[in-house]
Amino acid sequence: MDTSQKFDIPPGVPTCLVPFDKGWDEQFWATISYYELNTRIGEQVKVSSTTITIDGFTDPCINGSKISLGLFPNVNRNATIENTRRHIGNGVKLTYVRSNGALFAQCESDSAIFVQSRNCNYINGFHPTTVVKIANKCSLKIFDMEIFRTLLEDCSRRGFDASFDLQKMTFIRMSFVKGWGAEYQRQDVTSTPCWIEIHLHAPLMWLDRVLFTMSPTPRPISSIS
Repeated sequence: MDTSQKFDIPPGVPTCLVPFDKGWDEQFWATISYYELNTRIGEQVKVSSTTITIDGFTDPCINGSKISLGLFPNVNRNATIENTRRHIGNGVKLTYVRSNGALFAQCESDSAIFVQSRNCNYINGFHPTTVVKIANKCSLKIFDMEIFRTLLEDCSRRGFDASFDLQKMTFIRMSFVKGWGAEYQRQDVTSTPCWIEIHLHAPLMWLDRVLFTMSPTPRPISSIS
């Protein structure tokens, strides 16, 4: 695993030395949260391993390469959630390429996984909120750092609001077994029984640096301000 490479601010993006949150560590490339419906279950998990499996079992893995959702307790779990958890099985394998910041997801479950990644949707020419279905043994690049680099450079020239909107690209939502969105009964991810949210550290760090150099756009005074 190559951990020697560090990400630099994209060329053309304004930079300055910023005292970041000391809780952020380059060792960890993401923070993963597990949800059931609209409730976060358990503690957030910081991820350092370049390959991590998120499954439905109860393996108390201590080497950081697996998150077993079967270990997450919830006294308010209903029958739909219980049934969904039983079908997660081998879940999903995430592979992070440190040298270029790409992230891939491969479905290892017999049931599909469903992904909403604005970065991935941009790459494929989809609507920003599109939810993509990944079937068993299929994989998809769900984040491309070079695309984010290009967009950030462009948005930094267009001002604070355009740049701030890119924060929606720094997290990815993924549900197990049950999908959501325009083609499904469930319209929002918080209506799915079991899902995760992946917060990517490096692009958020870049974005924070850029926003720190900018002033927010003044909002016009109105009757609802």
